[in-house]
Amino acid sequence: MKTMIFLVISVIIFIGFAVWTQNILVSSAADLGQHLDRLESAVKNDNWESAGNRLEALTRVWNENRDIWQILINHEEVDNIDSTLARVKQLVEVREKTDSLAEIAVLKLFILHIPEKESLSIVNII
Repeated sequence: MKTMIFLVISVIIFIGFAVWTQNILVSSAADLGQHLDRLESAVKNDNWESAGNRLEALTRVWNENRDIWQILINHEEVDNIDSTLARVKQLVEVREKTDSLAEIAVLKLFILHIPEKESLSIVNII
């Protein structure tokens, strides 16, 4: 009986942690996605001053979330986001519209697929 209680409590803790993790990833990815949308809009409109400001805000939000993401997800994913963000910074700085938009799209993909990839589902368990 004690084994069964221990097993049930362990499963409840595991599922609770998975739900908590998923909520953190979903909310922070959505926040980062909104900042990326604003940055993309500024670049599309050739508003480079606004793009610089949007990029600073995006970097601030990413730095606030980066440490927790490193605990919750594969470090390679975080490294991909870091390197792509660094490329976006340089491209915005030199006002390279086409390449900036391409790298912003890559950054969106890296960030927005994380919650789905890390979700507790049969596909991810198997």
